[in-house]
Amino acid sequence: MRRIAFVSLLPVLVICAIWAQNTTSPHASHIPIPEAGFVSPSQYTNAFFGFSLPLPKDRKYQIEDISESDKALEHSLFAYKSASKGLSLLIVSATQVFGARDDEAQKAVFISGMQGQKGAEAISIGGRLFWKSELEEKTFSGKLHRLRYATAVPGYVLLFSVSSYNSGQTDDLRNCIESLKFFDPARASEIAGSGSRPFLPTAAKRRLENGPQLDVAHLEQGAISGNRYSNPVLGFIYQLPEGWYPEAQNSNPKRHEVDIIAGDSTRTAIVQECTKTLLSATQPAETNGPGGSPPRITIMAADPSCFAPDLKYPDSVHDSEALHRIGEAIVHSFAGTSLLGREANLLRAIELDGHLFLEMPSVSAVPVAGSTLLRKVHRSFVLTSLQQYWVIWLFETDTPSELERMMKSTISFAPPHQAAGPGGI
Repeated sequence: MRRIAFVSLLPVLVICAIWAQNTTSPHASHIPIPEAGFVSPSQYTNAFFGFSLPLPKDRKYQIEDISESDKALEHSLFAYKSASKGLSLLIVSATQVFGARDDEAQKAVFISGMQGQKGAEAISIGGRLFWKSELEEKTFSGKLHRLRYATAVPGYVLLFSVSSYNSGQTDDLRNCIESLKFFDPARASEIAGSGSRPFLPTAAKRRLENGPQLDVAHLEQGAISGNRYSNPVLGFIYQLPEGWYPEAQNSNPKRHEVDIIAGDSTRTAIVQECTKTLLSATQPAETNGPGGSPPRITIMAADPSCFAPDLKYPDSVHDSEALHRIGEAIVHSFAGTSLLGREANLLRAIELDGHLFLEMPSVSAVPVAGSTLLRKVHRSFVLTSLQQYWVIWLFETDTPSELERMMKSTISFAPPHQAAGPGGI
């Protein structure tokens, strides 16, 4: 039995159509987490988002760990507290979002009690659009100053919150936030400086300790026998189309890696760090058309914690919310690399032999070798979860009809360490 669902990832339109049909042959060193950073007496540096926050010179401030109160999709990055001359607290957090990020950032700065007052103010900090709100409240302990700043970054909203009973410390913290600087996350250690130390909140440490200990770099490569690929560790066998060969037997085994490097640099770095190519196969060179490129099927394994650390893999095609979130995570993680076109926005979910497969088609224009011309490449990105890894099939070709033919190859499953069979590992 195969069940299929379509989920549009466009902000306004969500379409879910579910049906069932019988089928006998299936078609078929770690990137930092958001909390990773550095701290010194003069600044907090975040290594995931790539920003540095100057800290007040008042030595009565202390680091406060409030991460235990984190909810799903929320990340407490850093908190700084002073009890001198009235309580002052600075909180830096990030929330994963799946809608219009700028709208979510504007909503994030709303402070209860602002009703009837002017709305959030748009300002520029570090070359980025920020939303800012400010409120003063009379309390039994005195006048409470509250500030909020938020900005949208890919997949998240960064929020900087201040609560203080001390007007002078409020001004200091305001100046610190409005002096934020953003940089390439790869330079985090350099920006932090030699006087800093690594910093990770307690909740993040616990999440890392309790999460699955995956080692994608040393995952079993699997084996090819004829046109059948098997991976006993992941527990599946994949049948290549007749006449196809592993790319090592063809003339240009490094083309796929070159394409990835040509994509978005940040996403490319994560893809390179957190995935492993298990198999890449093409047709014999003589079957390719003039000016084209050989159709290719690539099988990869990926560590989900790099791409969707807060998301549980969907259980079925009926879980539309989980499908929408995982689809947004796929787009955020892979769009702009050679695995997925930038305009990808439709997710198809298929239940097959007890496994949920996610398919996302896309079309990209890529340079023709030795020419200034571009050619259209049709891709289908197919993903499932096996043994806590993501296993990805990437189908690439020049025509939609060829892509459909390629995807009629078959996959079967067996208990882990029993999948190889005769001629396998």
